[in-house]
Amino acid sequence: MIEFKSVDKFYGHNHILKSINLSIKHNEKVVIIGPSGSGKSTVLRCINRLEKIESGDILFNGQSILKQKQSQLSTEIGMVFQKFHLFPHLTVVQNVMEAPTWVKKMNKVQARELAASLLEKVGMGDKLNSYPSQLSGGQQQRVAIARSLAMQPKLMLFDEPTSALDPELVGEVLQVIKQLAVEGMSMALVTHEMGFAREVADRVIFMDKGQIIETGSPEEVLSNPKEERTRLFLSRILH
Repeated sequence: MIEFKSVDKFYGHNHILKSINLSIKHNEKVVIIGPSGSGKSTVLRCINRLEKIESGDILFNGQSILKQKQSQLSTEIGMVFQKFHLFPHLTVVQNVMEAPTWVKKMNKVQARELAASLLEKVGMGDKLNSYPSQLSGGQQQRVAIARSLAMQPKLMLFDEPTSALDPELVGEVLQVIKQLAVEGMSMALVTHEMGFAREVADRVIFMDKGQIIETGSPEEVLSNPKEERTRLFLSRILH
């Protein structure tokens, strides 16, 4: 589904991704962990061309993303960020309707039906006519997930979706993502929630300083890491 081929990414003189080779299969749930600045989020942002790579290639369903239209990629790859980026002047249902209406040219009746069903799915069916400012952070993030799902993507990217939330709101967002995983959604997720990674991931990737240090099942990477650098990282966050 996704394949990185010797991908390099620089910010000025800073070498952010160093010859990354990585694949994500259809229906696979891949969790990327690692310290701040290791390149985790940059990997996700390169997949949907929010970041430009300097060398190498990224294939999506066998075709280079560099040759695909950005508008086409945005319909097939959904992304949920740390910040919710909801339109403050639109209601919850209008936020979710926006992309199908404008990008997919769906009529407003269909778009509203789709939005309402997705909001129901993420536990926000009773908030259709609320505005983002009336919602908690966890509720806003669930709306943001529904908004990404409205494009009916083949792959979902989650960039630390709970890091901006108060601790008591984290569970409600993770529960929605967990349900998507159970339903077979292909996803790549950057998170510091190790219990969630253990439960949901088919594969865990540990990154440090722009390189993939270790990859394997949750059991292999989180419980029995081979690399000293992985062990050190986990000892600091699993104490």
